Amino acid sequence: MYAKNRFPKTFDRYKDFVDLKALHTFSNKALRKSLRVNVLKSSVLEVLEMAKKRGWKLSPVPWCSEGFFVDGVEESELGRDLLHRTGAYYLQEAASMLPVTLMDPKPGEAVLDMCAAPGSKTTQIASALQGKGVIIANDPQERRLWVLKGALHRMGVTNVIVTKRSGTAFGKMIEQFDRVLCDAPCTAQGTSRKDSDALLRSHEDGTQKMAGIQAQLLESAVHAAKIGGRIVYSTCTLTPEENELQMLKILNTFSDQLEVVDPRTLVPGVLNTAVEDSLLVQKHLGIKDPKPFARLWPHRYDTEGFFAAVLQKKSSMRTPTEIEKIPFEEMPLSASKRKMIAEEIEEDFGTSFLDEDDLLFQKKELLFLLPKNAANLLLPFPNYALGLPYGKEKENRTRLSHEIISLRGLRAKKKIVHVKQADIETFKRGQTIDCSMELAGDAILLFDGYPLGMGMAKEGKIRHRFPANFLL
Repeated sequence: MYAKNRFPKTFDRYKDFVDLKALHTFSNKALRKSLRVNVLKSSVLEVLEMAKKRGWKLSPVPWCSEGFFVDGVEESELGRDLLHRTGAYYLQEAASMLPVTLMDPKPGEAVLDMCAAPGSKTTQIASALQGKGVIIANDPQERRLWVLKGALHRMGVTNVIVTKRSGTAFGKMIEQFDRVLCDAPCTAQGTSRKDSDALLRSHEDGTQKMAGIQAQLLESAVHAAKIGGRIVYSTCTLTPEENELQMLKILNTFSDQLEVVDPRTLVPGVLNTAVEDSLLVQKHLGIKDPKPFARLWPHRYDTEGFFAAVLQKKSSMRTPTEIEKIPFEEMPLSASKRKMIAEEIEEDFGTSFLDEDDLLFQKKELLFLLPKNAANLLLPFPNYALGLPYGKEKENRTRLSHEIISLRGLRAKKKIVHVKQADIETFKRGQTIDCSMELAGDAILLFDGYPLGMGMAKEGKIRHRFPANFLL
C-alpha cells in the first residue's frame, strides 16, 4: 500500500497544525465498519435486536442517532445480510453521516442534494423527512446516477426527484430550497483508509482545479437556498484550499448575506475537537477572524478525514425570477385510473399500498409513486427519474414492484407467506417452496418480520420474484 510509505511532499505543510505521525498511523489503519439504520423501513431498536442475534457488536456514532460502528462481522457479510438487501440499514462511513446531521432537514421541507451519488447522504435526508417534503437528488454523471437510483429504491424513498445536471444549474433556482447540501467533489485525501491510492492524487494542480469547481458549486448552493435556509458544505479531503479557505472565500463575497452556524451548537458536546482543529488550521494560515467549521482528522475520531461547514442565509444575493416548469418525463395518471388500479390491488392484498396523497405517474408500462407535495416543486429542466417504482402494467393488470412491497408490504392483509431461513436457502438454489394449494398468483414473502418482496404461487408451490442478485 502506498499509504504505508511516507506522505507525499505536499503533506509537509500540514505539520504546523496536525500531528503528522498520528495522521500517518491512522491513515494506514483499516477503516472502522459502520452502518446507518433506515428508519423508513426499520427502527434503531429493531436493528439492535437483529444485530445482537447475529453476534454483531454495535456502538453509537456520536453525531448520528441512527449511526453505529460495527464489530464482530466482516463487511462483506454486512453487505450480504438480508437486513441490508431489504434496506433496513445502509453501509455508510461514520464521518459522512455528519453533514446531514448538521443540515437537520425537517419533514415538509424542500431539500437539494447537489452532488448526490452514490446516495448515502440522500437516503439519510429521506429518513429525516419521513416521506414529507421533497428531495432533489442531482448528479451530472450517468453511471453514478444508476448507483444513486439503486440506493433510493432499496431504501424506499418516495419523495425524490432525480436530476442529471451540473450542480451549478441550481443557482438559477433562486431561493427554492429550505436546505441545500453541497457535498462537493474533492481530492479525497481523507479516504486513504479505504483507498490506498487516495494520497497519489495529492498534488497542487489537482487541488486548485477542484477548488475552482467547488467555488462555483458553493455559490450556486447559496443562491438556491431560501432566506433563512441552511447550506452545508462538505468534503472528504484534508486540504485547506478545498475546506476552510473555500468557506472564507464565499463568506467574504457575501459577508452581509451569510452567517456561519457553529457546529458545536448543533451537536452539543461532540464536535469541540473538530472545531478547534479547524480554528488551528485557520490560525496557521494567518486568518485574523477564524470561523467555527468542523475538521475531522482521521486520528481524532478514528474515521475518514472529513470537513463540514454550516451557513445560514440572511438575505438575497439575486432577485428571484419566475421559474418555467418543465413537465416530468413521466405522465401523471388521472384520478379515475389511479382509483381503478388502487381497487384492483386492494382486492388482491386488502390494501392498495398507497397513501391518500400519493400520485401515480406512468412511463411506458412502468408506474411510479410520488407524493403530491413533492410533485408540486417547479423544475426548470427535465427530471431523470421520479419517486419509487410502484408497478408495471402487463396484460391489462398491474403487477406490483419489488420496491413498493419492500417498503409497505407489512400493510397487506391477504396473500402473505412467512418464509424461514431454510426457504431462503431453497430460493438461492433456484427451487420453489411449498405453500397452500388455494394460494394463486402474486404473494408477499415475509422473513423475520420484514417484507422480502414478491413470490408467484401456483399449484402449491412458490417461486420468488426477487431482483437479480438479491440473494447472492
